[in-house]
Amino acid sequence: MSALVIAALAYLALALILVYAIDNLVALFFPDAHSAISVHFPTFEKMMALSRKYYRK
Repeated sequence: MSALVIAALAYLALALILVYAIDNLVALFFPDAHSAISVHFPTFEKMMALSRKYYRK
């Protein structure tokens, strides 16, 4: 049973490493000026201020 768990974890680790490597290769050939996750700083600051406001209550 433990061998199955170790094999599953190794498989997941290998898959994540493969995805990461392919992502970096694609980024080399197609550089992107904007990131995929674009959080505008004013919006982020508003969210943080609201979070602090409701945390204090």
